[in-house]
Formats: sequence, C-alpha cells, structure tokens
Amino acid sequence: MADEIITADLITNGGLEAAVMSDIVLSQLFDPTDLSAVMTRIPWRVAGGGALNVVQDAVPGAYATVAEAAAVANSAYTTDEFALTPSRYARRYEVTDLVPMSGAKIDLDVAAANLVKGVALTLTDLLCALFTSLSQSVGNDTTACTVDTLFDGMFNLNTNNNYGRYNVVLGPTQMNDFRSSLRAESGAVQFREVTYETLAARGPGYQGEWSNVDFWQSDSVPASGGGLAGAIMSQGAFAYTLADPRAAAGQLIPEFVYLANEFLLLEKYREPASGMTAIIANIYPAVSEAEDLRGCQIITS
Repeated sequence: MADEIITADLITNGGLEAAVMSDIVLSQLFDPTDLSAVMTRIPWRVAGGGALNVVQDAVPGAYATVAEAAAVANSAYTTDEFALTPSRYARRYEVTDLVPMSGAKIDLDVAAANLVKGVALTLTDLLCALFTSLSQSVGNDTTACTVDTLFDGMFNLNTNNNYGRYNVVLGPTQMNDFRSSLRAESGAVQFREVTYETLAARGPGYQGEWSNVDFWQSDSVPASGGGLAGAIMSQGAFAYTLADPRAAAGQLIPEFVYLANEFLLLEKYREPASGMTAIIANIYPAVSEAEDLRGCQIITS
C-alpha cells in the first residue's frame, strides 16, 4: 500500500508537532460545493440488473373537437424513461499505531468525518461531468461570461417551455466574470448575495440569486475547448440516486462496521502485521441526465 498516515509525514505536514498541539483541527482550503440540491433525488430500490429505470409520463394534450354521436379516436400515449445505474466509489485512509501514541490530532474519527464530506463532493463531480452532454448551449470559449450570456441561457430554457426557478452552475472564473459584468448594470434587478440563512438552507457553493435564478459555483465545472462549460437548468434536468449499502448487510462483519446508513458504508480494517488500521468508505451513486431540454450549457472563457 501507499499514502499511509504515519508520524513522519504528519510532522512534515504540520499534523503532529513536538510541542503541545491545540485540540482544534481546522480544515484546509477546498471547494465544499454540494450540488445535490439542483438535482432530483430518486429513492433507491433494489432492481434486477442493477439499473433503476425511471418512467416519465406522457405529455398532456388539449382535447380535439368531436362531432355528436361520433366515435373518438385513440390518442398516442408516448412515455419516456432514463436509467440510473449505481457504481462503486471508494476512498481509504490508513493510520499507523504510532500516530495516536504520539498524541496526533489526526485519528480514525477525524479521517471518518473527512470521508463523510466526500459523498457530496462525489455527487458534484458526477453532475458537472454531464454538463457537456447537454445538446443546447450558449456562449463560446473565447468570450467571458456576462449578463447577456445568462440571459441567452434563460431565453433558451424559456423557449423550451421550462418554467419556475432556474439553477445555474458556474466555474470560479465564470462567476467572477459574471459579477464583473453586473457592475455595469443598472435597474431594478439586483444580485441578492448569499446570507448565513440562505447558505444554511441551500448548502455550500450557493452564491446568491438574480432574476429568479439561483447561482452556484464549483471548481468541478468541466473544460470546453479553451474555456469552461457551466450549465443553467430547470428542476428535473438531472437526477441521482444512492444505492443503500446496507443491502449487503448479510456479508458485512459487524465488528468492522464504523458507520452504515442509507448512502454510506464506513468499515475499519486491521493489519496487525503492519501495525496499521484502515478506514474504508464505499458509496454507490448514479447521476443521469433526465431530460435534455431542461438544461443548457453556459460556455465561456
């Protein structure tokens, strides 16, 4: 194995000191954006073949005039579907026995909490990776993101009968360019910055609201040519599920289970010969494009 958590590395990287250490363990700078809120969650159910097929109902239609006493013809009832196929995603940390003996503040509990945070990051990565699969797009990779770019995306969704609030996900430079463009705007429509209350309700990564659009920022937004491909979408553009790892309870060793819930399995694994204990996380997510016309790429430099 490699990348075990050992005392020498902790001393080098500041996780262990010869002097007395604070009991507080602070997080290093990272992007904690959780984009699960912009997707539709489909509850997992055990399905044959490992895929969960989700049926989309037929589009309603207006009635047609029919003559008195005449038989009415059948109308086509065309449904659609998309599939969610969970795959295994895992992460492992390993701590030597000497680490807790040396008084280090990084232990299995801290590592476990770190692994829990990774669930949302994985869903965000999976969602952003699908942006370039959207057939609709506005902008180009040589022009900065502006207010006009966002209006073009909103117009695209409106043309395709998307109603209600929209969500837009932009990369950091795209968000910077959009805010810069806003400085030249005037009028009644103002950008409403995030507050502690809205951040608590929406989750990490939420930036604020403008023109009935909720803005999110993520460094997982993919590249497109020489620029980035963010996306604007209505609810229902993307969907996700998390298969319940407790379905495998019959083959788990209870003494090794650190945490098991509906989306995450954490297990301890002891290696006596090496004097190390590992904590291993497994999740089984699936993210899919549910309906293409509910989303549009925002391609900018």
